[in-house]
Amino acid sequence: MSIKGLDHISIIVSDLEENLNFYRDTLGFSIVRDFYDEKEKARIVFLNIGNTMLELIAPDDRPSEGMKTSWEERKRGGVEHIALLVDNMDDTYNYLKSKGIDFILGPIEFPDGKYGYFYGPDGVLLEVICWK
Repeated sequence: MSIKGLDHISIIVSDLEENLNFYRDTLGFSIVRDFYDEKEKARIVFLNIGNTMLELIAPDDRPSEGMKTSWEERKRGGVEHIALLVDNMDDTYNYLKSKGIDFILGPIEFPDGKYGYFYGPDGVLLEVICWK
């Protein structure tokens, strides 16, 4: 077996359009795939930026009871945060602030660069980081 790297990060979302507006329109991700999965009973959208894909999963509002339990169980272990690599922290900070995004921490300088944290839709904690 040879693992080549990470393929994607997946987030279960409550409002797909809000998340698409944020990740696509604000952060610059592009849509790679957008489809409805009958077996999962969810609309699934894959977004790409650089070498990273983000999967947004929007379960049906009224899934079968079996699926509802399944989605709840699948959330176990969740994502702590997603880090986005940027070229210039100051430009990124100013851009995100202009879009109404409030940083909960930072930007903070550390020996190897700068980073900051903010929340995206559905409370997903995002980090922007710029390495020296």
